[in-house]
Amino acid sequence: MPDALTEGWRALAEARFDDAVALFEGAEGAEALDGAGLARWFRGELEEGLALREAAFAAYAATGDASRAARVGVWVSRQYLISGRSSASAGWLTRAERVLAEAPEDNGHGWVEVELARRAATVAESSERAARALQLARDHRDPDLEVFALSVLGRAEVAAGDAELGFRDLEEAMAAASAGVVRNLHTLGEAYCNLIIACAAAADLERASEWCRHVDAFAEERGIVVLTGACRTVHADVLVASGRWDEAESALADALDAHRRRYPAMATATVATLALLRVRQGRLAEAEELLSGREEQPLALQALAELRLAEGEPRTAAALLERALAGARGDMLTEARLLSPLVDAHLAASDHERALAAAERLRALARGTSRLVGAYAALASARLALATGDELGGREQAMRSLEAFGALAMPHEAAAARLELARSLVAELPELAREEAQAAWGVYKELGARSGMDAAALVLRRLGRRPAGDLTPRESEVLELVARGLTNAAIAQTLFISEKTAGHHVSRILSKLGARNRAEAAVRAAQLRE
Repeated sequence: MPDALTEGWRALAEARFDDAVALFEGAEGAEALDGAGLARWFRGELEEGLALREAAFAAYAATGDASRAARVGVWVSRQYLISGRSSASAGWLTRAERVLAEAPEDNGHGWVEVELARRAATVAESSERAARALQLARDHRDPDLEVFALSVLGRAEVAAGDAELGFRDLEEAMAAASAGVVRNLHTLGEAYCNLIIACAAAADLERASEWCRHVDAFAEERGIVVLTGACRTVHADVLVASGRWDEAESALADALDAHRRRYPAMATATVATLALLRVRQGRLAEAEELLSGREEQPLALQALAELRLAEGEPRTAAALLERALAGARGDMLTEARLLSPLVDAHLAASDHERALAAAERLRALARGTSRLVGAYAALASARLALATGDELGGREQAMRSLEAFGALAMPHEAAAARLELARSLVAELPELAREEAQAAWGVYKELGARSGMDAAALVLRRLGRRPAGDLTPRESEVLELVARGLTNAAIAQTLFISEKTAGHHVSRILSKLGARNRAEAAVRAAQLRE
């Protein structure tokens, strides 16, 4: 008859967490502490689970089982890291390494290596350490470590630009995990997350959507809220890229709720993703609020940089993006996402020399990497060409970017490329330019991308046209108050918004109407009422 430990691990693998807790706590020894800690963690008792696994580490070490002690020590270190306690995390990783100091090389060393791979300073180092962990897993027949290491290796390979090899490894890991090869439910969750994070980074939206559905079902069935928070943020990235912004907001709200209830320190990526969305929606005050107290991470810095660029501070934006690039650690896809707005920032600051350097760096990344990086490079090149008077070159690059983003099913970026195409046609083919700009404006309007709508409206006004319904309902309301002679402070008081938000509305209204001052805007308001 199976003993309590065997039954406990079976219950844990089947996500019967209450049963697992009862079985493990009815047994004795290091393994019972180990299993009880993991079961309580999955049940949502995070601090209790952490304390039990710390006790398991000590018990394994006391019995001379250095390999299991190291594995548990690595897990404890990771939990402290994601909860924002970096000093405790570093201490526990050192304990995991030290317990192996006099032990022969085995899978325990592999668990330390895979954690070091996740914290590596560069993508190259991450790949090297993950590959070593994978070999140790295979040499010592540890299926959990093998799946874990293979998924970390695949994610690093995708980040380095080798999507074909990376996805092959990631999907091999998932196939093994979902076939029941692994013993630990946590390993399966990590493999899922590594795969969809890589999909989102590479803009492989079809593959990402397929796996996100699996992840959502997996997390919901098992009630794993920590996994839900992390994965729904990545899912939201996929939804934003594919133009499903309402669904993305819902996913981000779910993720933030999950983080608030469990690990607030994990919310940085979620907050940054939502802030980027708010900038593109023209909701700058909300983005500002979200980014107060942000962490020094590339995505958070990118969001703040795009906010500053939208507020007319291109030099500040460029400095923030350079800092973000320094933290990208050789992740080519992250670098590409940062270099594209860096070109825009330098162009907005009329620093064509630095814009050229950033565009060339982006083009170099595009050689031999994903189609996504090539699309960003073409868009940056189009903007640079048009800024320097090369309309033909700008047109060619804009068309290349439009084709690539269209094939990737990324409507916001495709609209941006279409708008550059319109700018390249203004002098030679103004009617076609109007059609392209109007099409871009329509996509932006459907998405709710206020900043894009403003940019497209400027091109249309240059061509003697205004898009129908250019003002939002809120802006129409503000315009009526401007026409009545109210100040920004009075508008804010009337509409129960901040004075800064009222000022943003007024600025956008003047820009859209082509009005030089509030008096001209009032005249235009009268014309619109006719």
